[in-house]
Amino acid sequence: MEDIEDLAGADAGGGERAAGRGGGGVVLARGRARGPKDESPAVAAAARQDGVPGVGSFWSKTFGCSHNVSDGEYMEGALVEYGYRMAETKEEADVWLVNSCTVKDPSQSAFLHVVEQGQKLGKPVVVAGCVPQADRKLKGLEKTSVLGVTQIDRIVEVVEQALKGNTVRLLGKKELPRLDMPKVRKNKLVEIVPLSTGCLGSCTYCKTKHARGKLGSYDPDAIVARVENVLAEEDDEDGLAAREIWLASEDTGAYGRDLGTNLGSLLERLTQAVAARGLPDRMLRLGMTNPPFILAQLDRIAAAMRSGHMFKFLHMPVQSGSNAVLDAMRREYTVEEFERAADYMLKHVPGLTLATDIICGFPTETEDDFDETMELVAKYKFPVLNISQFYPRPGTPAAKMKRLQTQVVKDRSRRISAYFETYMPHEHLVGKTVPCWVSEEVSRDGTQSVGHTDAYVKVVITPRDDALQGKRVFVKVSEASKFHVAASVVSGPASAEEM
Repeated sequence: MEDIEDLAGADAGGGERAAGRGGGGVVLARGRARGPKDESPAVAAAARQDGVPGVGSFWSKTFGCSHNVSDGEYMEGALVEYGYRMAETKEEADVWLVNSCTVKDPSQSAFLHVVEQGQKLGKPVVVAGCVPQADRKLKGLEKTSVLGVTQIDRIVEVVEQALKGNTVRLLGKKELPRLDMPKVRKNKLVEIVPLSTGCLGSCTYCKTKHARGKLGSYDPDAIVARVENVLAEEDDEDGLAAREIWLASEDTGAYGRDLGTNLGSLLERLTQAVAARGLPDRMLRLGMTNPPFILAQLDRIAAAMRSGHMFKFLHMPVQSGSNAVLDAMRREYTVEEFERAADYMLKHVPGLTLATDIICGFPTETEDDFDETMELVAKYKFPVLNISQFYPRPGTPAAKMKRLQTQVVKDRSRRISAYFETYMPHEHLVGKTVPCWVSEEVSRDGTQSVGHTDAYVKVVITPRDDALQGKRVFVKVSEASKFHVAASVVSGPASAEEM
């Protein structure tokens, strides 16, 4: 078996941006294979034996954030366009593609477990994502082919080599992958558009920057072009066109600072693009943003969310309610700055859903620090609260800090979780008629349709009606629970004139 080490070394460009790249000529695979549909496993095996490229099947698994999901969709799209077939089961696949996340230890452990499964089954395994990029010598990846986070557009050549028995490692940094590559969407109604990769922070507990590097933003013209192409899609026999466009990044608020532009300016252009189409069932959704870089553009972000073309949903992690802990985390903002951003957005975007993240048990967190976090949560009663227990990521400054006792960390996590369960954030919607964008999701028992309000509150619709998928309807809310509201349709699909 030949080991082909970093074929991209010659063109590694230190994370150069894809400036000026348009989004024209987009081919969206939407989950269908382009190869021969009647190809039997025996015929495919014979063709592979003869060295015919693009013949065979793959199975893929992606862990992590929306940006990572988008990377996985791009890689699947490239393979499908080249002729590979998406296997019905992982056992029948000729090659496995496993796309990893390094944010938390459980996701990395799950990733390594899947890799081990593939190797035990004798499958060629190609790994991608943040884990191998951040830790090139990680145990368990010695016999796998590896694709770096900026190398996803080379997935076909890596898979071709892996199927020949070669081990390929492409970890060199180069310019960002194009936004106009083909995709296979995991959710047919959701298009994920990356705004940038990397970040400007240096958080002591986070390993993502080890993998994604410094901020590298896509040219705004390329982003707008990609969005306009998605908006131009029409429903056809292969399925519904995308309805939601998610704007993804490690920190959307930092977008454009390396290009001399900013998020507010981009959102103005994108909301105008949606408005120009006159399609009320198309909506933008902003991904996670940290507080520091949006403080100077809150007015423009709020205006975009009031436009009627963007969900009124803001995910802004605070991590702690203590300035002392934020300083030890190197979060580069204060509690007061977080509150300034939160208060402005809640005031100027009526009905906004404000989501945040909390880390319990950071090594320097005292009981007083934790009390301040509890007070912050009590003040805002966040409708969406992602609670994590601190776990040291290898290679980060926080991993060298003396950890708190496990029981202390668990107790704090339990206390804040218990408080979160005491309030009902959606009760104000009961009795109201609200717009709802119906998704392809259905309830667990299969009897109800599922959608989201303009503030991205989950709506369970009775009775189930698959004809509503992808449409904007009006529903009357009859009941509110912790994580969703129950409703029934009172008015059918909205027209452009109703916007």
